[in-house]
Amino acid sequence: MNSHYKGWARYLSSSTSPPRPLDISIGISLLPWLVLMISSISLSLFFPSVVEARPEFATELEKECSFCHLDPAGGGPRNRVGEIFEENYFEFPEDFDMEAVTEEVKEIVKRLTTSLDFQTAFIKTTQVDETENAIAGCNSCHSSIDRFLLMQAEVTFNAEASEHVRLTLSNNAGTTMNAFATVDAIPKHLYVKVGQFRLPFAIKQKDHNILVREGYGLGSNKRDVGVEIGGNAGKIFYNAAFFNTNNTAAKGGLGTLGAQLGPIRAGVSAILEKPSEDWERLIGAFFTASYAGVSIEGEFNLGNSGKVASFTPDAVDSKGYYVGAKYRIFPQLTVAGRYGLFDPDRMVKGDASQRVTLSAEYNFIENGAISLFYWANLANIDHSADDTTKDKGTLRQLQGTDQIILMSRFWF
Repeated sequence: MNSHYKGWARYLSSSTSPPRPLDISIGISLLPWLVLMISSISLSLFFPSVVEARPEFATELEKECSFCHLDPAGGGPRNRVGEIFEENYFEFPEDFDMEAVTEEVKEIVKRLTTSLDFQTAFIKTTQVDETENAIAGCNSCHSSIDRFLLMQAEVTFNAEASEHVRLTLSNNAGTTMNAFATVDAIPKHLYVKVGQFRLPFAIKQKDHNILVREGYGLGSNKRDVGVEIGGNAGKIFYNAAFFNTNNTAAKGGLGTLGAQLGPIRAGVSAILEKPSEDWERLIGAFFTASYAGVSIEGEFNLGNSGKVASFTPDAVDSKGYYVGAKYRIFPQLTVAGRYGLFDPDRMVKGDASQRVTLSAEYNFIENGAISLFYWANLANIDHSADDTTKDKGTLRQLQGTDQIILMSRFWF
């Protein structure tokens, strides 16, 4: 055994990296603020830092999610391979023996790791109206007054009960988010997850304010109780879940099938559930691609309800989509942009919301980052009269009220 491998094997016994942060995207139509922000933080690029892992790395490495993450479905705390990859600015050291470290990871069992993700934000709107009496919340991030907000204070515990069984528990400011056991029935090919978890629909996003995801109630803060299975077979990946609908009764099912070809990852997800008297269906097609620090992603969703399962043009009740791109200017600095649309009822004219999101994130210390999120909600001139729209958050979207968030984040 060479000296390099001995060093990595000793290093392997340390705890995993913290979970990925939520990506709360918000903005106003003040593009110079974004330019100023990027220019200012670029002046201090000499500070050492670590950037959070991103979905596009699965395509860059041409590996399944379990290669870098404890959860085989991806997201959350990383295993030792993922931590080493992140700590070296998303590259492996020249003397890094990937196969040897991967084998060594398999031998580390009954390990308990903890992490804390803490985020605060200052939220500002361009049209402040205190008489409207609406303040920002974690689910909406819409505000009629300027305020500071605690976005996240999540503690996560991961325990490897055995070589093939992992337990995960996370709590965010008193609310249980994840509480599940994961069993590697066939390592890398089939896992089983039981408990409360995020529904595995399409691209696993950390931002719960993407318009179409928010509209369909599938943001990153959405959790339900049930059973999930999934895995990989060569270039094919898949999952299926049976769960309570809105945590009430077991009347929901979900499935995903996709493939990864080089730097491109694409697939289709579908949900069938019955939250009330009628069945509701949602189907989504998605893709991601990454090359040389640039990544693009997109998702298109169609929904309907009723007794007949059909997605012909006349049968579609709602639709939405988003497309976006990210670019790592430096390992410490990432900029991104996204356009999204959500039409909750295709029979109603003027109820569709559109949003352009711009963001910049800079890791100024090893365990800290600052981010600027800029929302430009595009006005819908055909929307209903203001006094008939009860949801003030929706009204601000339709009116085109813009918003900005300056966020700070710390983790361990």
